[in-house]
Amino acid sequence: MEAYLKDLANQIVKARAIAGGISLPSSFIKRPEKVLYCGMGGSAISGDILGTIAQSRSRIHWTVNRTSRLPAWVDSKTVVILSSYSGNTHEVEAIFEQAVARKAHFLVVASGGWLAEEALKRKIPLFRLPQGYPPRFAIGYTTFSLLFLFMRYRWFSVSPKEIREVLREVRHFPAAQARALAKRLFDKNIVIYGGGLMQTVALRWRTQLAENAKTLASCEALPEMFHHEVEGWIFPEFKIRRSVAVFLTDRNEPDWLLKKKTVAMKAIREQGAAVAEFKSRGAGVLARLFSMILLGDWASCELAKLHKVDPMSICVIDRIKKAVCPDRK
Repeated sequence: MEAYLKDLANQIVKARAIAGGISLPSSFIKRPEKVLYCGMGGSAISGDILGTIAQSRSRIHWTVNRTSRLPAWVDSKTVVILSSYSGNTHEVEAIFEQAVARKAHFLVVASGGWLAEEALKRKIPLFRLPQGYPPRFAIGYTTFSLLFLFMRYRWFSVSPKEIREVLREVRHFPAAQARALAKRLFDKNIVIYGGGLMQTVALRWRTQLAENAKTLASCEALPEMFHHEVEGWIFPEFKIRRSVAVFLTDRNEPDWLLKKKTVAMKAIREQGAAVAEFKSRGAGVLARLFSMILLGDWASCELAKLHKVDPMSICVIDRIKKAVCPDRK
């Protein structure tokens, strides 16, 4: 597992080469107004990351779709991205058929499987990723292969300096901090809060704790939680006393948000729960995002050690997949 955790910089470097091998056909839309990113699980989180970046670095309206249906608003000004690391995700396959029928502009991201075969057969642009990774640990490939293409076509404005910074950041392995964090999370009810860039990170932490550490956690956006959830930190008392509220803080958060967060953290502590705060590192958007993603990934694996479970095992997920596609791996 540690080899996957340390592989992120390598993936970013190789993702540039993958993107470099993609040339969009002359019939492909030149300036899309909308992107619909379709994926599930570990393949979907890259859509959230890219959508977060798009908010400040692109004029494209970005939507992540975690269903098996293509929305009615997809039109000639939309790019549909179908992302399935395995290439065999049932929900994404269903959208593929709908996208073909709709004659949409779309891209496929996969390491193989049915989706890659169909993309090659139909001459649809395919980001062919290296095989052998758990999808949730191929995040460097699934995020940056697309990002480098978008930079080349000037759909996103991201500088080479920001790429160099994120590469430096992800080569810093937060092993000691992750072990300390895992000890604070062990045997606790975990609630994760993040706003802005950190909203996507909070979701990533929740999903990694579930898959790797077999631990349930919840997450909510800031400042949204100030308008309802903060009042729920009272009952049931036995649960509150065994809870930890984790606040993810970005360096560029406005003063008013920091003040509200301080009041919320104090109120939660007053009810007997633990509170922890973690701050992003780096200057650029990419470095700040991935510094926190990396910490959450490492902490989830450290928590798996404390629970004495195998972070690679996803037995229940596999059982659910086989209920629909028994012959698929």
